[in-house]
Amino acid sequence: MIRPQSTLRFASPYTTHDPILRLIGNTPLVAYPGIADGRVQCKLESANPTGSMKDRVALGILLEAVAANGNVHTVVEASSGNTAGAVALVANRLGLRCHLTCPETTSPHKIGYMRAFGATVHRCPAVDSSHPDHYRAAARRLADTLDAFLINQYENQGNPTVHARWTGPELWAQMDGQLTHLVCAMGTGGLMSGTARYVKEAAAEAGRSVRTVGVDAVASNIANSFYGAPPVPYETAVEGLGKNEKLSTMWFDAIDEIRRVEDATAFTQARAAARDHGLLIGPSAGAALHVALQVHQEDPSACIGVIICDGGDQYFDTLFADTSDA
Repeated sequence: MIRPQSTLRFASPYTTHDPILRLIGNTPLVAYPGIADGRVQCKLESANPTGSMKDRVALGILLEAVAANGNVHTVVEASSGNTAGAVALVANRLGLRCHLTCPETTSPHKIGYMRAFGATVHRCPAVDSSHPDHYRAAARRLADTLDAFLINQYENQGNPTVHARWTGPELWAQMDGQLTHLVCAMGTGGLMSGTARYVKEAAAEAGRSVRTVGVDAVASNIANSFYGAPPVPYETAVEGLGKNEKLSTMWFDAIDEIRRVEDATAFTQARAAARDHGLLIGPSAGAALHVALQVHQEDPSACIGVIICDGGDQYFDTLFADTSDA
């Protein structure tokens, strides 16, 4: 039985005395109940204040931006997902005005997070990323108009750097040096890249190795870019999983392999985790858990850390829409 130090308190590298922001990080590590030997350990980033690992990115990037430039007064970000709520919360607690752009198709749940913390929401047409009215293009224009700080999670190297400085060391300490495999879903790639780089370096210093396994959607181009395959039209029903192309926040040199997971498989795994084991996770985390269980089956001696990037409560309208009470 693997017994990592799941109650270990790790000192955040991003110091704050704010009582709400201090809740970010030190997320729990729990053994997946479906594996009796405890060799699949789930890091539950849903324990962060807005329910995802994006709280870490928002806090790290904004604290460093304010420290580097005392004139930061307004922050802008483009997001249809978890980043929006995280930025809204952190900006609120740091006393910054916050403007968020998102597609008009963004769920009311996500819009609720933005507005709850006082952000101004700019809903944009759901158009192709090359269109000038796309929500990312709108964010760039808005940042220029407002003389605001644009986070730009898709290009900002602070995205993976936050995880290399924080999530990686925290997971490594919790696993008590037993980690042999890291599994994580990839969207912007920041979480996987930064965490992977740290744990590989830490393992090398200890004379060991960690295999890092990224998780992509099938109709996505992260794995295709990684393996040098031709691009495909990007389309997935799993929010936050996959991308149309490789982003600069994806540090491929820290990743050993990337596996693709079908949308239906990701949803099925997330539903099974909740129904059979009481673990409420999002569909991208379902994809990551599916791969972690594959790795466990391939190598029963592996000690696997899988990052559960958010919880399933943010996806009730899609995750359980097809299920019946009968």
